Amino acid sequence: MTQITDDNFDAIDMESVADSALDDLEAGMIVKGEVVTVDSGFAYINVGTKSDGRVALNEFETIPKVGDVFNVKLMNKKLVDGVYHFSRKAAEMEKGWKDFLQFYNSGKREINGRIISANSKGKIVNCSGINTFLPYSLTADLKGLSESDEEYTFIVKTVDFVKKSIIISRKDYLDVQVKKNWDDFIQKYKEGDIVQGEVVKFVEFGAFVRVEGIDALLHRNDISWKKVFKQRKLLKQGEVRDFKIISINKDEKKISLGLKQLKNDPWANIAEKYNVGDNIKGKVVTITAVGAFIQLDEDVEGFLSNSELSWVKSNANVKDYFEKGVEADFKILAINNEDKKITLGYKQLIPNPWDTIDSRFAVGSVYRKKIKKIVKFGLFVELEDGIDGLVHISDVSWDDLKDLNRMFKNGQEVEIKILDINKKEMKISCGMKQLQKSPWETVKEKYPARTRVHGTISGITAFGIFVKLQDDVEGLVHISEVSRNRIEKIEEHFKVGDPVEAVVLDVDVEKKRLSLSIKHYEIMSEKEEVTKILKQTSPNKVTLGDMINIELGDKK
Repeated sequence: MTQITDDNFDAIDMESVADSALDDLEAGMIVKGEVVTVDSGFAYINVGTKSDGRVALNEFETIPKVGDVFNVKLMNKKLVDGVYHFSRKAAEMEKGWKDFLQFYNSGKREINGRIISANSKGKIVNCSGINTFLPYSLTADLKGLSESDEEYTFIVKTVDFVKKSIIISRKDYLDVQVKKNWDDFIQKYKEGDIVQGEVVKFVEFGAFVRVEGIDALLHRNDISWKKVFKQRKLLKQGEVRDFKIISINKDEKKISLGLKQLKNDPWANIAEKYNVGDNIKGKVVTITAVGAFIQLDEDVEGFLSNSELSWVKSNANVKDYFEKGVEADFKILAINNEDKKITLGYKQLIPNPWDTIDSRFAVGSVYRKKIKKIVKFGLFVELEDGIDGLVHISDVSWDDLKDLNRMFKNGQEVEIKILDINKKEMKISCGMKQLQKSPWETVKEKYPARTRVHGTISGITAFGIFVKLQDDVEGLVHISEVSRNRIEKIEEHFKVGDPVEAVVLDVDVEKKRLSLSIKHYEIMSEKEEVTKILKQTSPNKVTLGDMINIELGDKK
């Protein structure tokens, strides 16, 4: 490579300047200057001429003292305010450029520097007094820095000797280092080896660990044998510790590490320590909305669901039972070796009160209990602590009710009867109306089947007519029971308010329904009339006219 020199660079000491005429001092010359005085803006220096020079104070890192000597560069031979304008930074850059040329011409390409500023295109890096440019695309791990006190190493990419500009690259330097580090690593280590690394970065799926200059992945699944944990509690950024090499992918240059693999898998002999049905002590380590994780051993946890807290509270919440860090007894309900899960129970430590509920609240027994809650569909009454019974709105009264809040209040005592117990679903049905005789039972007693009744038509529908009897009891004559003859339109034969005679077909107490029949009333009347004639007249004396009169009478 052709050597590059700078003939314009010259350093002149104080003595030679003193012996020279003023005309010998040219713009661009670098000379030594001694500080003779300092004011608020400038340091005044003696460079051996009749007139002193000055240098702006912002070119010094610290305010210079009288007697300090610096290399300075004459920027202009023209006097300003009777003095020459010198620059310390320009002299340093001139010297830095000369030193860089010697460095570059020697074949060296690695250079150290400190970031001093940044813009949208890249960063300015000062390398031994000379400013270089680091493009944004080549910043690599230094993208987030706009300045630094620490020096970093770069690779010189290009040099413009005319403009005296230098472009450097951090990325190229790291690529070289990574390749070197990778080659050294695969020669030194193999899968299964224990290595020491520094946790450098957390990510959602784990953490990156730097091992001898190479960033290896520690996947979340390889941090702990536990299913649920907070990785930042097991690892700290900047922490240095041992890890185990799980895999080395030479083609993709990727390394996978494990932390949990430094210990034996606790699930390998889980059956020797835990069995379904065992009572075991554990520590609450994590509380969630649906339950809690219980630490049983160093790397073994079980899960306690909210549904396993109480026999009697369907909406039990673990926060109401335990605090984080509390130790308590639990029962093992299930062990899933394949998924490495242990299901725990808490309510199973005590007998299930529902197993003996019928011995305390027998069906048919009557109690006086307080209303716990009023809902649209009924009343919840508290039978005992944690066990409620439901009085459905249809079982509150024999009458139709719509608004229970007008009739009852929470805390009010009511008399109830146990109607049914469903142990499997843990439900108890209660009733209040069952403590009284149904008014429809009275109706059934008063109007047995085949009873003749007299009433008034109270309503007409397409499917029949409603007839009101005594005591405001209303029955229905279905269209099929209106007449022996086929009727298409009932309203053509009957009107509201018309009196009718009918016979009782049935009384359905549960459905509160009285079924009547005009047709059967006519049939029964006809039969009775025939029977009456037969009783009054000898059978061999019944005339055809008598029978016709009966038939005509039925059709009138």
